[in-house]
Amino acid sequence: MTKLRLLYAGELARLWKYGIAAAGLVVALIWVGVLHYVEPAAVRAILPLVLFVDATLMAILYAGVTLVYESQEHTLKSMLVMPISRWEYLFSKSLATVTTSLTTLALVLTYVSLVKGLNVGILGLLGAVALLSFTFAQLGIVMTYRARDFTDLLMSMFVFSFAFAIPTMLEFAGILQGRWVELVQYLNPTKNALVLLQAPVAPVPGRDLAIAVAYILALGASLHLLTLRWFDRYAMRGDA
Repeated sequence: MTKLRLLYAGELARLWKYGIAAAGLVVALIWVGVLHYVEPAAVRAILPLVLFVDATLMAILYAGVTLVYESQEHTLKSMLVMPISRWEYLFSKSLATVTTSLTTLALVLTYVSLVKGLNVGILGLLGAVALLSFTFAQLGIVMTYRARDFTDLLMSMFVFSFAFAIPTMLEFAGILQGRWVELVQYLNPTKNALVLLQAPVAPVPGRDLAIAVAYILALGASLHLLTLRWFDRYAMRGDA
């Protein structure tokens, strides 16, 4: 656990070094600014979507960027000779990403609670954001393994956004409707992510919540196993 704590502290320091933590704070302030101009009655409906973007798409980017920068600076291979395991190295990155998402959550919740007077299930949101940020951080790491460089990583994230996140947002806005949309969306990771974030804020069908929890847990575990299995091949490549 001592090594994990040191790695975690190092990851937080790198997030500031690379400007990722600062960017996360700016994004959080942007969300607060968006919510400031939303009527109090509508904040409850919009809040899950605000947290959804940060806990999914931003988590993918945060996790991937640190790996890319470390590879470009040729510091990744040096990590291989240190007395740490792949799990400790990768898990510390995931924890740092989760910390960034929880920081955004804390800022947004503080604002909507004190200024907008909104009461939500805080523990439920904490659990949902932590689980989603961890899961999508694994996806970001896997995307980085397969990307040639930072630009390629961004393109992969944009493709993922168009294929999965945007349909979820359109359905949330009521633009995409229909029984077939509902059925297909059960297979969409971002749809299940949004359900987890909606549950502490507003009532959702029990079946949808159960499916979302099982789906995200299974996805996170599967992706984490892939990050461990493919790590050595990525580290030895050294050309990201």
